[in-house]
Amino acid sequence: MSKIYLILLMAIALAFASGCKTDSGSREFVPGKGWVPN
Repeated sequence: MSKIYLILLMAIALAFASGCKTDSGSREFVPGKGWVPN
């Protein structure tokens, strides 16, 4: 169970890292809306 949780946590961290480093500047993930520019 902890292994699955760790993989999930890493995937989320990776998604946030890639979302923040876009050409259009920093973005924020809003549940229900998706990625929005801040």
